[in-house]
Amino acid sequence: MSNEEPYWLGRASVEQQRLVKQHHTWTKSIGYLVHPSIASFLPENARIADVGTGTGVWLTELAKASPSTYRFNGYDISDASFQPADSLPSNVSLSFGDFKKPIPEDLRGQFDLVNIRLIIISMGEGVWESTLRNVLTLLKPGGAIQWTEGNFFVARGFRGASSTSTGGHYLTRGQLQLNGTLVKRFGYNFPDFNKLFTDAGLQDVEEDVSSTDRLPEQRKDFTEIGLGAVFGALRNMASTKTEGYWSEKEVDGFREKAVEDMDSGAYLRWDLHVSIGFTSKWSST
Repeated sequence: MSNEEPYWLGRASVEQQRLVKQHHTWTKSIGYLVHPSIASFLPENARIADVGTGTGVWLTELAKASPSTYRFNGYDISDASFQPADSLPSNVSLSFGDFKKPIPEDLRGQFDLVNIRLIIISMGEGVWESTLRNVLTLLKPGGAIQWTEGNFFVARGFRGASSTSTGGHYLTRGQLQLNGTLVKRFGYNFPDFNKLFTDAGLQDVEEDVSSTDRLPEQRKDFTEIGLGAVFGALRNMASTKTEGYWSEKEVDGFREKAVEDMDSGAYLRWDLHVSIGFTSKWSST
């Protein structure tokens, strides 16, 4: 996969709104911003980095719930989705940072926690390992990483509780089309996080896995988020006019049917993974 591979979800205002809703929906389902095993170890002057920060909403929400002595830095390869600087808490800053390239010397070994959330759309074979090696250099000895992703390879539509619900087949069809297109394009995949973290030398590795349908009242919210991501990406990819990709007309037609699935009560579900690990206190990273 090329480091220049486009961000297929886009960065327009509609996508920004989807990302903010996604943040709040995922956080409610998971139940925390920072895994309890990490939150309990953070020092009173903790420095926290958010890699692939997007809008910066994870950082700003965490800043509101944390001691004022904490400092927060968000990094992304584009500032197009950043919240305005004057709207951020005084201890939060957002700036450019490419996590697929070596980390600048002045940032190495500076953070107690590095958070990564939902960058799977830009990942492929071999990229998980190299990205993890890069971001671990941000951590102080004994620092922690928290990486949250959705396993969209298990995503599919399900029939809802209503007697009028469809089987969700068009929700499934859209997800499978996106997965297959991304696999062919750059080897898009989902890693074994326990192995990924352990192979990188991390200690006290844990993986907290839940499902988007765990809270029934959230099923429609997750479906709206997933539907927006899937068909938004497919429509952007249609513009490349690559053989085997859906055309814009096909994307719009399948999206209309998927919306009908959702409106009938059918829902899209997938697994949520929160993986954590700690560097050695004697690490040189």
